[in-house]
Amino acid sequence: MIEFRNVSKTYNTGTEAVHNASFKIEKGDFAFLVGASGSREINTY
Repeated sequence: MIEFRNVSKTYNTGTEAVHNASFKIEKGDFAFLVGASGSREINTY
């Protein structure tokens, strides 16, 4: 299991990509964050 607690990401430009996100990914699961085109989406395996 992978667990994220209160994760935030803000770029140098001040754009906030993720704010206070918390979630668990169980073994064998696949998760991803979706954003607008060009928003530097992240795949998490």
